[in-house]
Amino acid sequence: MRKTILLMLMAGATSLSACTSTLYPEMEIPLSKIPLQPHANEIDVFFAGEWPQEQYIKLAALETRSTEYVPYASMIRNLQDQARAYGADAVVIQEKNIVSDVHTDVITNRVHTTNSSGLVGVAIKFKKNLDTNLLPKSQQVEVYDAKTGTFQPLIDLAYLPNGNLKAKEELRENAALVYSNYIGNYSMRHLRDHGPGWSHRLQEGYIVERVLHTDGILQKRMEFDYDTAKRLKQIRIKNMKGPSEEINFVYDENGRLSQRIILKSGKPYLEEVYRYNEAGQAAEVQVYNTNLPVKQPFLRSAYTYYTLEEI
Repeated sequence: MRKTILLMLMAGATSLSACTSTLYPEMEIPLSKIPLQPHANEIDVFFAGEWPQEQYIKLAALETRSTEYVPYASMIRNLQDQARAYGADAVVIQEKNIVSDVHTDVITNRVHTTNSSGLVGVAIKFKKNLDTNLLPKSQQVEVYDAKTGTFQPLIDLAYLPNGNLKAKEELRENAALVYSNYIGNYSMRHLRDHGPGWSHRLQEGYIVERVLHTDGILQKRMEFDYDTAKRLKQIRIKNMKGPSEEINFVYDENGRLSQRIILKSGKPYLEEVYRYNEAGQAAEVQVYNTNLPVKQPFLRSAYTYYTLEEI
């Protein structure tokens, strides 16, 4: 099934890993930030000195640590789970090593050595399996003019294949501020920010909670709910210094994201509607202002996408 620009962003929210109920700092170090979907497919394994013959990109450096006597196969499975969370096709095992931790007993003054095993690898994606529907190349944003009943240019954005901003052209005063407040702040790229202070909790392999601390003080808590197909159904955001927010996801009969309904302090705020082209790409996203007596058009984005040849 073809995926859409918004599903691209779910990669951060539906990260698959070992099941846990503990909050872990988000410290993954991607080598290539091309956005990919997590999946449940089998992960190929290449051992040290082996590299695939077909074209690929390196996605992330992986590492697992455990007690000295944990089976090697279990450590490999852990790296496979991590690779799957990045949407990888395979993991290339680099090396296994023993890490010694030397410490002194403060009472007896005796020196103790504790050994643990470490295994590192690289998650890779075969180029032939890249879905270009996940790689927006440009975004042209327009704002609705109620007086004329037409959309007028607001801002043009160009992206690198990894999703980072390449260039922007503001076509109206305060264009960047409008974009940030009503589009950027609700993009999944923003909602899955991996900046300092963030940590997450997993349940059955899916992120169900993310929290942000600054200087030890809680700033924001995000809770994620999924439907029976493991698609994002709702994100609830509690801001310690601002109103609460809620983002609800609606899918069409083809499993594509068709709407996002955003509430602020429990009241209607914004509604996004997605329109797809024949290639199954989210070619247009229209934002409506629902914080009015009558719902009204507000913003409209048109997208183009990278081809494999351009990556």
